[in-house]
Amino acid sequence: MVRRAAWRNGVAVAIAFALAGGALGQAVADSASASVAAAVNYVPAMTFDVASVRESKADLATGIMISRGFTGSHARVQNLSIQELVEWAYGINALRMDWPQNLPDDVTQARYNIEAKGDGETEAALAKLNKDQVELEQQHMLQALLEERFNLKAHWVIRDAKTYELVVVKAGRMKSTGKPPTAEEAAAFGDHAVPTLYARGFSGGGIEHIAHGASMEEISKMLAEQFRHPVTDKTGLTGKYDFDLKTYQVYAAERKEDETNPWPTLSGAILDQLGLRLVPGHGPIPILVVEHVEMPSEN
Repeated sequence: MVRRAAWRNGVAVAIAFALAGGALGQAVADSASASVAAAVNYVPAMTFDVASVRESKADLATGIMISRGFTGSHARVQNLSIQELVEWAYGINALRMDWPQNLPDDVTQARYNIEAKGDGETEAALAKLNKDQVELEQQHMLQALLEERFNLKAHWVIRDAKTYELVVVKAGRMKSTGKPPTAEEAAAFGDHAVPTLYARGFSGGGIEHIAHGASMEEISKMLAEQFRHPVTDKTGLTGKYDFDLKTYQVYAAERKEDETNPWPTLSGAILDQLGLRLVPGHGPIPILVVEHVEMPSEN
């Protein structure tokens, strides 16, 4: 996604991604949608009633705001690429996709604004489901939209891949302060509640990860998104935690030798400030093989 590519490519991008819940979150868990569906014994089938898909004319060189979110069956997207849309729809990141080679630039570089809604029946049906089922339905709605409008064709395969286990190495660093979001945060999210865990980026200056009562499940998903590999929570922690991690790059190897940015790497921050460490391993991981995608029909 753009949040990390932005720093590598020198593109000025303002970011406000929620990393958990139904707001702006991309759930990157240990398994892909098919595995989650099996776990909850539920097969999603809902689709959007109406959808508007338009290519964004935003200029990356001057900085853009990227956002995505669901409120029930209502999805809003601002300035997402087709690859980011596929990642969101299937609950994965780029390392868990095989992407077609030699796609035209107009397909890979374009960004889209989408407004899509289900009908009243869909809203009523979603209200009766649990959180996992709602997430599956929302993903299915996005997948159906991509198939219809972008002519997306894809299938799953299982491959051995890198994974992480999240463990506690410095007990007592995880805190629950009960401190509410600031007025500035409330204003930034407008009509939406401030998420329990979200990130905001600064052009060339790193990413700030902010938690207000985040669960370890939400924190694990955030770390999976940033470290770009599945993360399994092995901490045994069951509380709701608050923190503000100001970070620059994920690994120390990503920083230049003469780097002057005072913020720590994300790997260093979770160790020093949260007392957590990611232990690498390997395991069978579902990989999405994208066979075909093209520029969408607009309306």
